[in-house]
Amino acid sequence: MRIVVMGAGSVGGYITSILALEGHDVLVIEQDQEVLEYILSENDVMGVLGDGTNPGLLREAEIEEADFFIALAADDEVNIVAANMAKVLGASHTIARVRSPKYEKNMEFMQMFMGVDHFLNPEQLAAHEVELTLGYSEASSVESFFSGRVHMIQFVIRESSDFAHKTLTEITSEGRLKNGLITIVDRDGEAHIPNGDFKILPNDNIHVVGTPYDLHRIYREEFKNEYKINSVLIIGASRISYYLASSIIEKGLTVKVIELDKKKAVAFHNLLPDAIVIHGDGSNPILLEEENIESYDSIVALTGIDERNILIALLAEKAEIGKVITRVDHKDLLRITGVLDIDVTITPIKEAANHILRIIRSKVHAKSFAISSLYLLEDNQIEAIEFEVLKTSKIIGIPIKDLKIKDKTLIAFIFRKRSGTVIPVDGNTIIENQDKVIVVTKQNGFTDIDDILEEE
Repeated sequence: MRIVVMGAGSVGGYITSILALEGHDVLVIEQDQEVLEYILSENDVMGVLGDGTNPGLLREAEIEEADFFIALAADDEVNIVAANMAKVLGASHTIARVRSPKYEKNMEFMQMFMGVDHFLNPEQLAAHEVELTLGYSEASSVESFFSGRVHMIQFVIRESSDFAHKTLTEITSEGRLKNGLITIVDRDGEAHIPNGDFKILPNDNIHVVGTPYDLHRIYREEFKNEYKINSVLIIGASRISYYLASSIIEKGLTVKVIELDKKKAVAFHNLLPDAIVIHGDGSNPILLEEENIESYDSIVALTGIDERNILIALLAEKAEIGKVITRVDHKDLLRITGVLDIDVTITPIKEAANHILRIIRSKVHAKSFAISSLYLLEDNQIEAIEFEVLKTSKIIGIPIKDLKIKDKTLIAFIFRKRSGTVIPVDGNTIIENQDKVIVVTKQNGFTDIDDILEEE
């Protein structure tokens, strides 16, 4: 596909590299010559230096030939204008990054009248990920499928775990997974999609997929001291903080926000009066002690500076906070500093990439969206994808055990639209038209459910 990306900042650069690796014809529009030169040197893509809101430049970029125009400039209004112009000039599909809370409740109106097909809010996506993770006190990540009917959670196996030193077949026969399924095992940085003979070892990082009900049952048995999170201390009055705080306050959690910039602290309080907002340095151990850091169930570090967030996470770990969540945009910092044992790290850039890839892949073969969710996991070694099964699919009506599924690929769960039920998968399960299916794979670039099959 031909894709034009406007803006080569952190999100634009990351998504450009992924799209280029997937074989798309990518052209980058960027106003900063040094940034553009860096992107071109690192990726097999084309580039145009200039302003993406200039109709003449868009014509020069042959925007009418673009399957997608993705506006990722720092300014929301610039992205809206550029996406609108691209649509008028003939781009097939447009995506605009819009992050301000003032647009949050008017997306449908803007799609209708602004000529933008899809809006992207990385901060809101990241906030949703944090909120999901707060629901599982020991989980280091949570992905959602089937509109929240199924989750995939990640946690580390301890020596005392009932899963340790057992094969998947043994764990399943003992009934410890309920209706869940271990889909991914990360061992020493290498990701595996395990079969029945795979033995789980202490320190393995595993992903388990299942309904929230079954996952919490597994949790209660695996983590005897599991606790419910009722209070959250957020450091940094960022956009992610706003989306997170507004959502969890509605659910009855106690929220306090500490912000270094006084104007930002006041503005945040005006936006969200129900949150307690403190003006101060959230990385200062004395202030954290004064604010009774140890009394909170969770600390979430969401400043715009990775190093500060890592420092806050270390202070929270020292105070023995049960759940520590940290925004880290550049995860290489964790390796460089050796700080690898933070409970949870979130990366808005990655959330944005997942969202964009879902939209683009859905449009490769299908006129309607065949992909509802897409997650790149374990340093992009694994993809977890939620497909809708279209009536033309080759897998309909055939037991899963009789399908010739590609290596290192599994079908994890099914949502049956006809009955509105979630179905755990076994070899005798038969997939129907309009089912939604979770696929976990070490392959990459799947755009349709039939991509899981070996080529005939």
